[in-house]
Amino acid sequence: MEKVRIYQRDGLTHVVVQDRGNQAFTYQWVENDPRRHTDDGLALYYRVDRTELPRGVTWEQTEAAIESAAATFRALTCGSVELIRVDDELGENLGYIQDAVGFGGNPTLRPDITFAGWVPREFFTAVGVPGSFAVALPVVPDAQDGSPVWGLDVLDPNRELSDVNGDRKHDLVATEVYFNRDWNYVTDDEDLANTLFYIDVESIVLHELGHALGMDHFGRYEVVLDQDGNFVDLILNPHSLSTMNTSNYLQKRDLSGSDVASFCGLYADWGAGMPLR
Repeated sequence: MEKVRIYQRDGLTHVVVQDRGNQAFTYQWVENDPRRHTDDGLALYYRVDRTELPRGVTWEQTEAAIESAAATFRALTCGSVELIRVDDELGENLGYIQDAVGFGGNPTLRPDITFAGWVPREFFTAVGVPGSFAVALPVVPDAQDGSPVWGLDVLDPNRELSDVNGDRKHDLVATEVYFNRDWNYVTDDEDLANTLFYIDVESIVLHELGHALGMDHFGRYEVVLDQDGNFVDLILNPHSLSTMNTSNYLQKRDLSGSDVASFCGLYADWGAGMPLR
C-alpha cells in the first residue's frame, strides 16, 4: 500500500511517499511467452553491454557485481524461474531505448533483460527520470499492433497494452537497465569507508535487477517540486532495510524479508500460470 503526504515549505512542494507491503509493478513477465527469449520459456535471460564504461571501477569489477547480484536472486528457492546469462552480442552496443532517444545503442530490441550500459545523465532526462542513479525501463507490446511501448508510456492508463494470459498485468517482453555514468562508483568496503559520496555498484545492480524481475519500491522517499511542478530534489532515507527501497545507494548487497516476500509472491507459481490466449 502506498501512502502519499503533500506539504509546502519555502515556496516548494514536498511529496512524501511511503510504500508498504510487497510492491509489484502493473507489468510482469509471462512464462512461455514466444515474444521473449525462447530457448527456455520458464527462464529469464540477461545480457550485458560491454561498450560503455562506468566511472571509478573496471569492467572486471562491474562484471563481478552483476554476476553476484544475479546469484543473489538465483539463491532464492521459492520460485522456479531461472536467470541465465547469454553472451551472443559481445562487443556490440546494446540498448533499443537508448537508440530511440538518440544516445547510441541499437535499433534491435533484445529480450529479456539487458544491462544496456553506463550512459550520460542527459539520457535520464530524455526518458523522464532526471538525476537518477540508474533505471530499469520496461517494454510492453501494444495490444493492437504489437509495437513496443516503453518506459513511462507503459504507465499511461489510456494505452491499451498486451495481456495474453488475462492476469490483468501488462506483458513484459523486455527490460533495459541503464546506469548513470556521471556518478562515482565503488566496489569494495575500503572505498566505501573513504568516499564522501558514492554508489556501490553491486547494490545498485541488485536493486535494478529487482525492478527488472517485476519488483517495485518499498520504503519512504520525498520528491521536491518547484511552483511550476518541475523536479527540484529527491530526499532519500539512508537507513533503508530493504534492497528495493528507493534510497539503496548505500551498500546493500543482500535481500531483506520484504524483498524475498515480493520475489516469492511473483514467482512461487511460475510455470503453472494461466494459459496464453
